[in-house]
Amino acid sequence: MKESILHNIYLIDNSTGICLIHRRYGSIEFNQDLVSGFLTALKDFSIEFSKGSGELKVIDMQVFYLLLVFKEGVLCTAAADKNDDSKITHKALSDIIDQFHMEYGEVLKTWSGDVRLFHNFESFIDDKLQSGRVAEIPLKIPILKIYEKDFLKMRKQISKKGLVLSEEDLHSVQNQKPAWTSKRLPTQVITQGFLDKDSYSIAHFADGFHTISDIAEEAGKPESEIEVIIDDLDDLGLLKFIEIK
Repeated sequence: MKESILHNIYLIDNSTGICLIHRRYGSIEFNQDLVSGFLTALKDFSIEFSKGSGELKVIDMQVFYLLLVFKEGVLCTAAADKNDDSKITHKALSDIIDQFHMEYGEVLKTWSGDVRLFHNFESFIDDKLQSGRVAEIPLKIPILKIYEKDFLKMRKQISKKGLVLSEEDLHSVQNQKPAWTSKRLPTQVITQGFLDKDSYSIAHFADGFHTISDIAEEAGKPESEIEVIIDDLDDLGLLKFIEIK
């Protein structure tokens, strides 16, 4: 699974097209010269779209989103994972432009092109974006209640070591699950008509290590069908959701 993060952020000066500040937090790499040229090419598009009002424009780059905000003569853009919250990102990018303009608006009027003047602003961006994690949305993982006690015990043991169970851990754990995941729901849920045999089998993928999309992939079913099964389990009081970042 991929981490949820803002991978790169750029502040581009409208009048010159020069990249004033670039901060990188994630694993997606760009050639900075090419990116600056690409973003400059988008400048007129962004201006036309927002009229400089600070509206958000989102461009789908297949594996990530490119979010653009143009305001106060500055184009601020971020490469973000698709499960980041775009509303939170929009506000953060807009706030960055506002603060940048407050601190450097007069400087830009007579600026000669030396981007070193803006290095002190990098710490503000890092803090504002929480080093790229400002828009991170915790994953909601379904877990059967028969697994919950053991799962929480395992997580407590991990935390005692100063660690935290994260989204990145889920994928590696799926192939070497703890013994307690062999527990099964009582078969009465089938005989009493609450679940059919197929749903009963699929239900046990809800072990705290599989997202709904993971379960769909493992079971070879459409995600919409898995959501119905998860909802049924929730209605029956057999399931809970845990949050993992």
